[in-house]
Amino acid sequence: MVNKKADNRYRKLSKAIHEVEASGLSIYRRRRKDKQFMKIYSDSLDELLPKLSPSATKVWLALASQVGYEDTIVEMTISEIMQRTNLSDKPVKTAINQLEKLGVLTRIGPNNRRKYVLNEMYVKRGK
Repeated sequence: MVNKKADNRYRKLSKAIHEVEASGLSIYRRRRKDKQFMKIYSDSLDELLPKLSPSATKVWLALASQVGYEDTIVEMTISEIMQRTNLSDKPVKTAINQLEKLGVLTRIGPNNRRKYVLNEMYVKRGK
């Protein structure tokens, strides 16, 4: 009985998807290879990009690539960020200051165990 209900729901959903696509719209369908992706919100990004330096963009992407599914808290040291971005110490620290000033991230914790909370208005881990 449960399988019949599931089959019926699947048929209804497939029909609805077909109707939407027939009207010229597209529907995103996750494929198995899409498990690890980031959602970057374009409206917020359009506003943010002109304000970011190239170094800040690299640092933000390095941090964003480490966010989890449940939250946007990332724990990385300056040296780890330097290694991921191929930037030296001063540009990384300047970039972090710029990102914090723009409200893209917030620093929490002591310097030796620094965590960064990325603003969910800009990025989130996809499921």
